[in-house]
Amino acid sequence: LDGYKVCIFAYGQTGSGKTFTMEGPESITSESTDRGMIPRAVEQIFITAADMQRSGWTFTIVASFLEIYNEQVKDLLCPEGESEKPKKYDIKHDSKGNTIISELTLVEVSAPKDVFPLLKKAHRARSTAATNCNERSSRSHSVFRLQICGSNAESGDSTNGVLNLVDLAGSERLSISGATGDRLKETQAINKSLSCLGDVICALANKDAHIPYRNSKLTYLLQPALGGDAKTLMFLNVSPVHGSLNETLCSLRFAAKVNSCEIGVARRNCRVDLKS
Repeated sequence: LDGYKVCIFAYGQTGSGKTFTMEGPESITSESTDRGMIPRAVEQIFITAADMQRSGWTFTIVASFLEIYNEQVKDLLCPEGESEKPKKYDIKHDSKGNTIISELTLVEVSAPKDVFPLLKKAHRARSTAATNCNERSSRSHSVFRLQICGSNAESGDSTNGVLNLVDLAGSERLSISGATGDRLKETQAINKSLSCLGDVICALANKDAHIPYRNSKLTYLLQPALGGDAKTLMFLNVSPVHGSLNETLCSLRFAAKVNSCEIGVARRNCRVDLKS
């Protein structure tokens, strides 16, 4: 609402509860007490927007939901009948750091309840499969995006913020997951993109001159939300199972690396009317 670019990740091994953290249960409603980050974040945004209306602010909030499957973008809110038609989703960033994804379905939301049908539709469309590690493993990274444009008729000020809520596919060891065929290809794509995310975070932490955002679709998509003028947070999900100890240690080491990364001071994307 204040014009910042924000990115929140759920990271961890497969089966550790990342999708539940972000979305909540499959049969989620506005009355569910175990709602995930996405519905809770939307609720808080509308509560704060209502408070800001007293100061003359009005907001337009537009949602989209996509997944990155085998390094290809897929629209999870694609209208019925159009999902079978191949589309090319090009990712572009303009000079102001705004991200445009061609052909992606955009849905304006006017109340928190509008999000629940979107979550259910995306849940049905998302790529999942069974492996030895998880009987319903997400085979893609999903990104729920809210574009929030605000304007104040009294002052003439305006803001343009973006919230990215990312459910990362779980890291897997091929020797344990038993992946073959399509599952093997998916696992390799997942592990490669997670490795690319780690490379970007290391480069940011080291303040390298070159940040390898273009090495994966995920990091390129989220480039404006990972750079020096954004706010970024990562949830770490770990499995309580003793047999997952090695994966838990790897996840904790990655989280420690993320926690030590300073990307700079976040900057608002806003325009102030100096005439008022």
